Amino acid sequence: MTPKVPSVQQRHLDLVDEIEQRFDVVHWRSGDIDLWPLARMDLFLDMFRASGGDTAQPRASAVQRLAGGLASPLANAWKSRGDLEHWRPWTRPADAIVLGDGVSLDKQSGAWRDRHGEAVMSALEGRGQASFLMQPGGLDRLPWARPTFAANGIAVSAALAAALGHKPQLDLSDHAPLVNFLSEQGVPGPSLALRQLIKRTATTAAAARRFQQVLRRVRPRLAFVVTYYAGLGPAFALACRREGVLCVDLQHCPHEGRHRAYHWRRLPEHGYSTLPAAFWTWTPEEAEQVARWDNGRAADWHTGLHGGHSQLGPYLDDGSPCARAWDDRFYALSDVSFEREILVALQPIGGRRQVWTALARQIEAAPASWRWWIRRHPASSPLQDAEHQDLLALQRPNVVVDAASDVPLPALLRRMSVLVSLASGASAEAAAFGVPALFLDADGPSAFPGLVERGQAELIAVSDLASRIAGLPLTPSRPAWGPPPPIEDTLKRLDGMADTYRRRCLAAALRG
Repeated sequence: MTPKVPSVQQRHLDLVDEIEQRFDVVHWRSGDIDLWPLARMDLFLDMFRASGGDTAQPRASAVQRLAGGLASPLANAWKSRGDLEHWRPWTRPADAIVLGDGVSLDKQSGAWRDRHGEAVMSALEGRGQASFLMQPGGLDRLPWARPTFAANGIAVSAALAAALGHKPQLDLSDHAPLVNFLSEQGVPGPSLALRQLIKRTATTAAAARRFQQVLRRVRPRLAFVVTYYAGLGPAFALACRREGVLCVDLQHCPHEGRHRAYHWRRLPEHGYSTLPAAFWTWTPEEAEQVARWDNGRAADWHTGLHGGHSQLGPYLDDGSPCARAWDDRFYALSDVSFEREILVALQPIGGRRQVWTALARQIEAAPASWRWWIRRHPASSPLQDAEHQDLLALQRPNVVVDAASDVPLPALLRRMSVLVSLASGASAEAAAFGVPALFLDADGPSAFPGLVERGQAELIAVSDLASRIAGLPLTPSRPAWGPPPPIEDTLKRLDGMADTYRRRCLAAALRG
């Protein structure tokens, strides 16, 4: 029997656990910038690309990036010309500031909303408090539902400042032994080369300075970030720490205790300046996992807070206006009833085209009484869509493609019989509605062991898909997921933490 090859995520976690035990990476710094969180995430991307999993658009040349960067303010203005109501090229005071990740968005009533930040901002408005929303990326999803500041300008100015400014001094104890260790292990790690670390540090430092300027104008009490470990997230967290603003990560995917961004074996005593201060989690167990990082060594600087899945709450209640409205839209899509509703969650992972093609053939041969919802990943590019083109090109009365991406995921999951994916995090959200998940990729069980142990997900072969679906109950039984904690209570708790955190940052700055 051929031994199972661990997933990239598993290999990365095992590797960084060993690195953090053997090498002094927790003290990699440049001034007050903690560098290991940046390097650790970049190492995962190195390994992911080497595995053939990255199908993103090839990186543009330096000249192209420079030209595109210089043109971004004009491009922002041009793209926003039809949405001037929500184009915010300037800052303004607000009680809270929110940095989205540019891809965790839902289109509702013709406008794009931040999937995880919207509920928080709405709750703040209910308290008479204003929010200042920022989104990175190329403004390819307009119009916005709210006035939005284009954070790509910060990314551009940071890249230019890093290229033209002085190179930062780095304190990288054990760097050479670590590079040798990676080489001996056959692990690609170009991001950990000294030149790349200097560039990464300079860019992060420049972006943090720019965010500090924004924070001083907005003067928020609380800051929220989605996908803190990607893009501008670390620089935003650093700026918040420097300004004494409590930065809260809004959970956007299941952790299962082994997510690369939420699993830290070692922490410095002062915590990591490039990580958020608080982590708003979906479950109490995930909040407790944060509390256990390095046996609570840096609990004053990083804490978990069970706030629940803010997007799911309204959809778990059959009687809520939100659930009823989307149910009405769901049923209006067809005047024919279907025996089974099957959601296929696509993922922009390379090297899996053969699986997607085989799935397309299974759908064509499946009973006409089964309806298939083919949902694109929100971060997928046209180049990545080519991996599952056979699925997106299906034109059958019982196949829904475009509308599957326009309906909020919880609204779909309420009415699904089963979720099919390679190994999508949507499987955890499906479990909240009692919808079983079928994984088509061997990485699924290792990525979500809890779901498999609880019988909420399983790995199957594509060839067995139809027979396995036929053996499932027509209507999933609802699980015992209760409503999330009242969001107003969570915000009150954060308010109480904000003052303490500000004083702690001030005291640390005076000592340093």
